[in-house]
Amino acid sequence: MIKLPQKVEKRPLETTISLINIVFLMLIFFLVAGQLAPPQDPDVVLSKSEDAPPLPPPDALYVRKDGNLIYRDETTTAAAYFQAHGKTVEGEREPVRLGADADLPAKKLLEHVAALYSAGASNVVIVTRMSAE
Repeated sequence: MIKLPQKVEKRPLETTISLINIVFLMLIFFLVAGQLAPPQDPDVVLSKSEDAPPLPPPDALYVRKDGNLIYRDETTTAAAYFQAHGKTVEGEREPVRLGADADLPAKKLLEHVAALYSAGASNVVIVTRMSAE
């Protein structure tokens, strides 16, 4: 009896597994690389600056043009904000990021900055936007 070699059946390529793997890796990449921060207060138009670094205001405290201090769409005071959100990193306090409306009088802005320092802030950073040329 003669034995004939049997053909080895090739399995069809499964392209869906590769696609799922690629989509999963992209999801992980964007979760790690993405920045999740609350959006800027829509009622505040930041002051223009020419030399400020172009950084987004992550989770900033805002002062509207009417003088109200706003954090995540809720009115607050400097003492209440600092009590709830004054973070310490390696024994030092993180700077408080303060976004002030362009129409806010400077005197009112300085009052809020002084109140933040009185509440215990070690550094207050005023968030601005780059001037468009």
